[in-house]
Amino acid sequence: MCRGFESHPAHHMCGFMYRYILVRILLIPVTVISAGSIAFFLLQLVPGDYVNTLNSEGGASFKSMKVLREDLGLTEPTIVQYVKWLKEILSGSLGYSVLEDKYVLPLLSDKLETTLTLSILSLIFSLLVAIPLGTISAMKRGSKTDEIIRVLTAITIATPPFWIGLLIINLTSTQFNWVPPLFYRPLHIDPLTNLTFMVFPVLTIVLTTSSILIRLLRSMILEELSRDYVRTAYAKGLTSYSVILIHVIRNASIPIITMCGFFFSAVLGGAVVVEQVFNLPGLGSAIVVAILSRDTPMLLGIIIGLSVIMCIWILIIDLLYMLIDPRIKYS
Repeated sequence: MCRGFESHPAHHMCGFMYRYILVRILLIPVTVISAGSIAFFLLQLVPGDYVNTLNSEGGASFKSMKVLREDLGLTEPTIVQYVKWLKEILSGSLGYSVLEDKYVLPLLSDKLETTLTLSILSLIFSLLVAIPLGTISAMKRGSKTDEIIRVLTAITIATPPFWIGLLIINLTSTQFNWVPPLFYRPLHIDPLTNLTFMVFPVLTIVLTTSSILIRLLRSMILEELSRDYVRTAYAKGLTSYSVILIHVIRNASIPIITMCGFFFSAVLGGAVVVEQVFNLPGLGSAIVVAILSRDTPMLLGIIIGLSVIMCIWILIIDLLYMLIDPRIKYS
């Protein structure tokens, strides 16, 4: 793309982008390992281990439990355990879960797919709902339409997602006699059944997330409407819809993309909670089971997986930001 333009500013912009992308990609492993390392040492401060879970019925003697801890390496110095865990992370296995008797990565692959599918669908539909409603609310500021939108968004923001999910289940099952499929099927195996199963969970997250986005977008558009370029556009005879769609939305898209970077983490966290309501086999159930059973390798694997997802997502957001606003290339 930049050949033959060595002295052209576009060549320098491309070079900057390539260097920026390379540096960010190289920083992903550092960030992920740092997050995992902090979690590792914090979990070492928590009393108890998964040997207690293995002996949940209390049949083993203290001596046999001590021998088991020695065999599993739980009595070794913390730094030795950390080095062993780090080697497993670098090998790509994400550690070994004694309780599940499997490596963590295969256990998490399907659960990550479920949570990512739910999160991405929720974010897409949240934007599809928030952008038109936020724009309408700003354009009709002070009208009944604006008031209705603001009241409804305030109600959904104040309502916990799990409660919204329970209300949706109760309403659709009792009033419309419609329930999602009983058995979950991964997206790569049965896309239609998977998307049908995702209807209620996605709707639950969208109602909360889109309400926040609507209010933020409304504020951004109102702020843009007070700027000089908008008054100039009106002075040239452009209609309100032309000003909003051509000028205001375009300038407001930059903070919208920035918001998506923050909101994806919120959607991801909301998905983990909503999964419990709808019995989805995602990271939500894995986190609960790992915490209750004190399965440290599984917990650390989940943290590593979520860290990788967030690092990649933030990189994508930064690249979109650079493409939309060329000034960021020189900052």
